[in-house]
Amino acid sequence: MVIICPITINLDVKVASNLWFNVITTKTINLKEVTGYVVNYIKLFDKIIEFINWNTLKHSAFMLKTDNKVSKFFTKDHLKAMIYYHIMQKDSLRDLSFGIRMSTKVKSIVTSVSLSTVSYHNNKRNYEVFLPVLTELINKALNIGSANESLKRFGSVKLIDSTTISMSLNLYQWALFRSSKAGIKIHTRFDLNKGIPDAFVVTNAVEHDKTAMDTLIDTKHCIYVFDKGYLDYQKFDQYTKDEKYFVTRLKDNAVVTEIKDLRISHSDKRLLDVGTQIVCDKIVKLGSQYTYQTKEEYRLIKIIDKYGKELTFITNIDELLSEEIAWLYKKRWEIELFFKWIKQNLKFKTFIGRSLNAIMIQIITGIMTFTIFKLIEPLMEKKITMIEIKRAIKDNLFEIYEVNNYKWSNILNSC
Repeated sequence: MVIICPITINLDVKVASNLWFNVITTKTINLKEVTGYVVNYIKLFDKIIEFINWNTLKHSAFMLKTDNKVSKFFTKDHLKAMIYYHIMQKDSLRDLSFGIRMSTKVKSIVTSVSLSTVSYHNNKRNYEVFLPVLTELINKALNIGSANESLKRFGSVKLIDSTTISMSLNLYQWALFRSSKAGIKIHTRFDLNKGIPDAFVVTNAVEHDKTAMDTLIDTKHCIYVFDKGYLDYQKFDQYTKDEKYFVTRLKDNAVVTEIKDLRISHSDKRLLDVGTQIVCDKIVKLGSQYTYQTKEEYRLIKIIDKYGKELTFITNIDELLSEEIAWLYKKRWEIELFFKWIKQNLKFKTFIGRSLNAIMIQIITGIMTFTIFKLIEPLMEKKITMIEIKRAIKDNLFEIYEVNNYKWSNILNSC
């Protein structure tokens, strides 16, 4: 099992070596005299990679020796190529290599590289070299992004879920999932307040969701929302002792011992869909004395949604209203939308390498690209969707703009 927790990585970002590279993110594309002063121009792709702390990557590459005995296609070039790959949604490794080599615009930023060289470094360059950069980007997005107003009352809310990516068993025998296919799972912790993932765990798809719980549920006084695939009564008791709060859904065949009824409580402002009915709010214990019965008591809230489907939620939160508990679980849909977005707009459905290392590089740089888009989002002068931002960037990736008067809304005017 491979565990990636970006927010827990703490690398010293001191300059480690002068032998690596000097990064100049603002490249002068064109100079012209206009009434006595010089106007500098920059390509949009250069503006995008300005979000990356290249000194952090430089130090990480030095510590992990990812550029030792490398004569071309250094770690910085690898990262640029992978961000280009995700934005342009190239079909294959060959398509990526060909796209770089055949375009003078691309070659001015991303080093021209052969198919065999990209393949070699995808398999051999330690994927962990990119983690400190991803960590910094995520922390930056968490610190500058605006919080969802409707969630401020709840404090920090994290959604936990996984997405499975199927692969050919002939090509990925190390990731055996079923008799006829291979696959991996990306277990993700998603910050609902800021709309970005802040940690993830990658496992073989055959692994149960519960194997990732201890890694992803690690902070006190935070609300974790997850589905019934993560149910573990013993862990629930431990989380309650550790002051880790959760909202989840109960299985239909769960054994429940009712202790007392609570008054159903509603929010002043409607949170649930019209037609959704809250049936009950109870204090219960979970499990059977013949297997494991919880030592702690929990709240059970049952609703019938507008489609007539009965849903039962379990939580260890006493202070929130019945309707608020049900509403928080409904917000779990946001992480499903995140998985759908990255699969449709970045390169997550198929992999361009056959090794675990190559897959990890693709996943890390994909989440890195998504995080950069999230950093751009609040810089827009008007509110637009993430898909509009992504399309505008893709269509204008190598357009040039005046440096001194650059605004991110310029990319919309170029479309």
